[in-house]
Parts: sequence; C-alpha cells; structure tokens
Amino acid sequence: MKTMLRTLIAGTALVLGVTAAQAQDFPSRAITIVVPYAPGSTDTLARTLAEDMSEALGQPIVVETRPGAGGTLGAASVASADPDGYTLLMAVSSVQTVAPHQRDLPYGFDDLVPVARVAAGPNVIAARAGAPFSTMEEMIAYAKANPGAVSYGSAGTGGATHIAAEAIARAAGVELFHIPFGGVTPAIAATVAGDVDLVLGFASAILPQDEGGNLVALAQLSEERTSLAPDLPTLKDAGVDLALPPNVGIWAPAGTPAEVIAKLSEAAGTAASGETFTDFGKTSLTAVAYLDATAFAETLTAENAFFGELLPAIGLGK
Repeated sequence: MKTMLRTLIAGTALVLGVTAAQAQDFPSRAITIVVPYAPGSTDTLARTLAEDMSEALGQPIVVETRPGAGGTLGAASVASADPDGYTLLMAVSSVQTVAPHQRDLPYGFDDLVPVARVAAGPNVIAARAGAPFSTMEEMIAYAKANPGAVSYGSAGTGGATHIAAEAIARAAGVELFHIPFGGVTPAIAATVAGDVDLVLGFASAILPQDEGGNLVALAQLSEERTSLAPDLPTLKDAGVDLALPPNVGIWAPAGTPAEVIAKLSEAAGTAASGETFTDFGKTSLTAVAYLDATAFAETLTAENAFFGELLPAIGLGK
C-alpha cells in the first residue's frame, strides 16, 4: 500500500513538474485564436491584434473563424480544447455572460477563463431622422407619454441589440415596440428609411449614418464618453442608470496555467497599446480599452450577474 502511495505521489509530482515546465517554456509553437463569427469586424480586430501579440510572444498566431449559433459554436470548441494556452477565443463577452443564461450549451460561465479585454465598443442607440425626439431625454419622455408607440429594430430576437434595448426600456421605465430583423444592417436600413424609430449597433455602423444626417445618435452605451464620440452623451448622462459596453476580449479554456494566462495577458496589453492596434481602433470606430486578466474577470463576473437577473425578467432567459 505504501509503495502504491509513493508511486502515486511521485507520478503526481512528475505531472505537475512537466506542467510547470511547459508553462515556463510557453509558447513554444503557434497559437490559434478562434473568432466565433463570420469574417467581419471582430475577425479583422483579431488579426490586427495578432500582429503585435505574435511579436510579443515570439510565436505565430493563426486566426480562425468558426461561426455558428450566435458565437457559441466557436466558444464551445475553445472551452473543450486542451488548457495549454495554444487555443484561445476572441469574441464579445456575451458568449460567456449571456448565451449560457438563454439556452443549454456544452459550456458554462466557468469553462472559459478571461485573458484580457482589448476593446469596449461602444454601442450606440440612434433615432430616425424626423422622429419626434432628438435626445435620449426627449425619447424617454415621448415613450412615457405614448406607451408602446416607439419602435426599435434589432438584429434578431434574443440577440445583443434586442437585449440591450429591453434593458434600456426597463431602466428608463418605458415600453418600446420590438421589430426584429436578420441583422444590424437591415435594422439600420429600416430606421434610415423611417420605418422604425430606433436602432442600436456598434458605433462603426451608427455614427457614419449620424454624420450623414440619416440617423440621430442619442446616446452611447459605455460607462463613460469615449474618445471616439466625446460629444455623444452616455445613458447615464441622460439619467438612465445603465451601461452596456460590448466587451471584446480573449479567453482560454478553464484550467490553463496561471503563468500562461499572465504571459498571454501581458502580450495582449502590449499589442493593444501598440500603434497598429490603436490606429485601427480609430479608423474602425472601436474603443480600445485594455484590461488584464484579473480586472477583466471582475468585469465579467459583474456582467454575468447582471444578465442572470435581467434575462428572466424580460422573458429572454432559459
């Protein structure tokens, strides 16, 4: 019995020693970043970040798109990958903090470990040109006086823009009428055409329409005004105690060694503050907002708790 115990202890020590050595030598080969959406803004963001992140780590980084099921297909593939730091996820935080509250998935909140946040939107809510309101305060007053009369277009039922609009309505104490579309682009087109009163989306999709006079930007959904839109009020500026920044970041499978997470987080920070990524942020209207692994984990824990309470309350939970 003692011999078996000694063998078990020795074997465990050997495994731990190998794991520690592997973490120390990390990375020794190429890293894959999975983007769980079709090629587009997040994919381009990941490839831009990967340039300097690869240089900081001294190994190539390959970006792969694995779209499907609102980002959860790619997220599940990373959650089930070997926890060695060589397979990462770059996505919007909703794949971890929203989707598991909406339906049964092969992963949960604790199956993905945050590495770093690199951007935080912002999202923007805008009105059609000619609407009977041109500020957030005026919209809320009009909606209170006319319950259900103000419509908004979302990218689809249960998606991020639908949830955000319902969260805003709940926080502002108003009733809005939901019109789902098959994506943000058709929702914006319908609002520009005057068929819908409000629309939500990334700043990159909304602000050019505002500048062209096709939409009227009412508020940004960030905690504070971003440098991309310093004159656009936040929801809090308009008296709505709510912030819903779309946190874009990097995750690793649960169980990835802390030393590996630290190396990846530091490299992401170096890349996010580099000229290549910051210049891309300006041209793409993306707010660069780096948080290390610890700070990002705190943000995600609070976000997860918020949506865990919100989604059932607005009828969008499991």
